[in-house]
Amino acid sequence: MNANGAETVIVTYHYLTGEVFPGRGVHPFGLERFRAQLERLARTSRFLSLEDLLEERRPPLRGARRYVLLTFDDGLAEQFEAGLPLLESMGIPAVFFPCTGPMENGALLHVHRLHALRSALSDRDLLALFLRIAESRGFEESARDITLGPAETASYPYDEPEGRRLKSLFNYTLPVKERETITALAFEEVFGHSRPWAERLYMSPAMIRELGRKGLLGTHTHSHRPLSSLGREGARKEIEVSLDLLEKTAGFRPRAVSYPYGGRLAVSPETFEAASDCGMACGFTTERRANPVGTHRLRLGRFDAEDLYPGKRPLFDL
Repeated sequence: MNANGAETVIVTYHYLTGEVFPGRGVHPFGLERFRAQLERLARTSRFLSLEDLLEERRPPLRGARRYVLLTFDDGLAEQFEAGLPLLESMGIPAVFFPCTGPMENGALLHVHRLHALRSALSDRDLLALFLRIAESRGFEESARDITLGPAETASYPYDEPEGRRLKSLFNYTLPVKERETITALAFEEVFGHSRPWAERLYMSPAMIRELGRKGLLGTHTHSHRPLSSLGREGARKEIEVSLDLLEKTAGFRPRAVSYPYGGRLAVSPETFEAASDCGMACGFTTERRANPVGTHRLRLGRFDAEDLYPGKRPLFDL
């Protein structure tokens, strides 16, 4: 990946403030810790831009230990309103990966309906609500799995066992259409229509255009579904639809994709083939590792912000 042998560490952020869904359903990093992390990275690392990565350019390290690229998933308005000004004031580049579904339909994505519901109800009560809805809709397979639990639990290090069970079921195990219907009906029952929430949570078209103008834009697909479950053609469609909408909105067609969820249950060889089919030059997983020279550019690893100082469980010394 770079000529002088230094590894590239990629960091991913989601919620910075968590103001739209306050409560236990989300884990905001917080602006104070965000600034502290940027300051520590600035002392020890050389920041890369997305263009540097795409063009395989590596500026001189000048005594830094590594290269670092900062990424922001989901297209949350707070990333643009609170995160981008701080980054720009410190001269630090980054890349933002919005999902385009909300741009098209004005509704919350399934993943964020789940965050909101977990902020309002205990996991036990939420599972009971989901089971009731599944049974009332005749979703026999989903009802059985909600009762028995997932065959395989995904890694959610900051959640209790009941939360890991719920998130594994509703992010991976249940049939896509059924789990999305269940969370949509549950959200409507608890909160009402999701459109006002979506308007507060996601970046506006003007924000998307500004990111495109600055060259800070990638895609997080259209619907935030685990691409491994869709096959090569389904994954290709998820990426292409998002690219078309971003190009229409921003006048810029991204060349980088952040795979939704991004872990071992969410990506597969077919996922990477689909990304290549769509002309993606870089693809970002959530596999927690640095990227040494020679890392496949469609299979880049990323650390969560919590994995680095002053995160909850730093995995290595910056």
